[in-house]
Amino acid sequence: GAAAGAAQSEAAEAKRQAAIASSAANRATNAASTAQSLATTAAAAARTARDAANSAADHADKAAAAAEEAVKYAGKAVDYANRSTASAAAAVLAANTATKAVSDALLVEQNARKAEAETLEQDKLQAIEEVRLLAEIETKEVAAYQNKAAQAQQTDQATKDLITKAEQALAANDMAAAAVQGRKAAVALLDSRGAWTRQAAQYALSGSDDDVYAWIDLDRALAQGQDDRETTLHVATVAAPKIAAAAQGALESPDSKAVGDFLTGGMKRASDEDNRVAIIRILGSNPGRAVTAAANKALDLNTTEAFSRFFDHDYPEAIREDDAVRTLTLMNTGGAFTRAYAEVAMEGPTWMRRNFVNLVQYRTAQLDHDTATHVAAIRGAIAAAAKIAEKAQENAALASKAGAEARSAAAEAKQWAAKALDSAAKADDYAAEARRNADAADKSAADAKASASTASAAAATARGAARTANYSANKAMDSARSALKSSYSAQSSAASARASAIAAGKDAATAAAAATQARQIAAAKREAEVKAAAKAAAEKARREREANTDPADSGTNDQINPNGTGADADEWWNDAGFYADAFNAISVGAGFLAAGCALASFVFPPAAAAAGFFAAVSTGASGLGTLFTGIEHGFTSGEFFESAIGTGLSLVTFGQSKWIGAADKALGGKLIKPVVGKIADVGEDVVSGATKVLSSIF
Repeated sequence: GAAAGAAQSEAAEAKRQAAIASSAANRATNAASTAQSLATTAAAAARTARDAANSAADHADKAAAAAEEAVKYAGKAVDYANRSTASAAAAVLAANTATKAVSDALLVEQNARKAEAETLEQDKLQAIEEVRLLAEIETKEVAAYQNKAAQAQQTDQATKDLITKAEQALAANDMAAAAVQGRKAAVALLDSRGAWTRQAAQYALSGSDDDVYAWIDLDRALAQGQDDRETTLHVATVAAPKIAAAAQGALESPDSKAVGDFLTGGMKRASDEDNRVAIIRILGSNPGRAVTAAANKALDLNTTEAFSRFFDHDYPEAIREDDAVRTLTLMNTGGAFTRAYAEVAMEGPTWMRRNFVNLVQYRTAQLDHDTATHVAAIRGAIAAAAKIAEKAQENAALASKAGAEARSAAAEAKQWAAKALDSAAKADDYAAEARRNADAADKSAADAKASASTASAAAATARGAARTANYSANKAMDSARSALKSSYSAQSSAASARASAIAAGKDAATAAAAATQARQIAAAKREAEVKAAAKAAAEKARREREANTDPADSGTNDQINPNGTGADADEWWNDAGFYADAFNAISVGAGFLAAGCALASFVFPPAAAAAGFFAAVSTGASGLGTLFTGIEHGFTSGEFFESAIGTGLSLVTFGQSKWIGAADKALGGKLIKPVVGKIADVGEDVVSGATKVLSSIF
């Protein structure tokens, strides 16, 4: 049964891959045929346009000369009448040729527009197929991520239960049970994101039962308390002044519960004012209806819980709703490029609509305006040529009128006079059309310039948000390295004290007690260092706020650095020390990053002038968490893919960003191709232009 099920699953996957390959092959064939057809049409159109322009000018000159000659001989002898008639006929022929040249130019222009539309349509259809796969991936892997999060909560509770059982057994003097339950609990904490907790668990498991008893009795709680202080210090280094001051106060408080209370509630209460300012700024950026309603609701409730819910839940949900509405609106009202890209975004994952609304729509508007400028200029030139052709028709008619008068053909002369008047009127109409097209070209050019400026501003906002997210990650790396260094020092002191006790002939229990005492001394020293560092961080935050300085706005934060904010010239892959300690640094850093991201207004909220900034920072921070997961578990692991899509983003977003590019280089190019391959299922080279643009951060 299991084998049959596996066979069916493999067959279904093979069928799916075959369908994808067939679809890709059909697209490639259609694209090749269309490309050849469009290339031929474009070449013919270029030649025809050139010849038509030259012909119109030449024959207009001939028509004018023939008309002048006809008029010159119109009043002479009958012998000259025939010459006037011949000249008039030549003028008519020349004028007709010029008119035909204009008609050809119009056809060429229409074919060019058709070719452009077909090219855009092909790209759109290919992109829709690609982004539908992305949407499927997002749906499946978000569900997987949520399931994993639920499992993590269950694991946390199970670990707490093991600790409780170990403490109860030790209190009941059931030493055998205490050792068993204690070791189980320590194993569960080996992957803790707290540096001190992880080191203490490792130490206990590597020692005797007496070391496990010491861990249950004192060492675990000591490590947990120090990890809480390290987290509080990290918050002080990335938070706004009031939050940093609150963190400092908690660390300096004589109340043993102050730090825990700060992390569980005080931190968010201290951020109320900054959160309120952030929400007001969001409202001031003219957001959509859903965001407006959610923001006003949070302000009306005016509670810590309401602000937290807004940034944690309501705001992201409202953004997704407004993005869909805005994308649909542009799909129905925008220019050709905007409509096409909006249609693609609607078929894709939620993050793609965020990127379209936040950035891409301005790029496509610029493309639409540039196209309109080009079309208006071409049509204006054709209208000008049509005016010349009609003037040639007018001149030919006047020449024919002169010839008819020379032959005393009054009725025919009257007809030619009427034709001359008609051509003159048409020439005036074409002149007006040429002016209208010129005005339209000027307006479209101005609109394109405005769209380019808006796109540039949006990109700058996105870059600022990326720097803020990278700054948070770099500060998390700073904190991780500092915490690990202190925990390693405490571990070393404990091991040395234990070894000295054993060397002095002490029993295991005495040696374990000596190790605990050494660890307590190290923790007290670190506690003093943390207090001083938090005080300095709070003062720094205050000075930066007063000076209106954004600490994230530095080239150092254009990427994540192995040494955090202490960037150097070495790349990640050249830092042997980084790789030797990568697992601990990344895991602990991820814990600090999560603590920082719990602050909706972390780093520097007054610098944000638009709602997109907050959304982009949140997105970027989630993406950085994914990067940490990738390094911790390996970029080809299931954990990485689950984390990547679980953040509500897409692998292709990371594939085109700087920090994944750096990691890809570090891994010898093993990241980008699998990522893009997972998106398109057919390889990097067939990803459409629309998909690439909609998936690009900048």
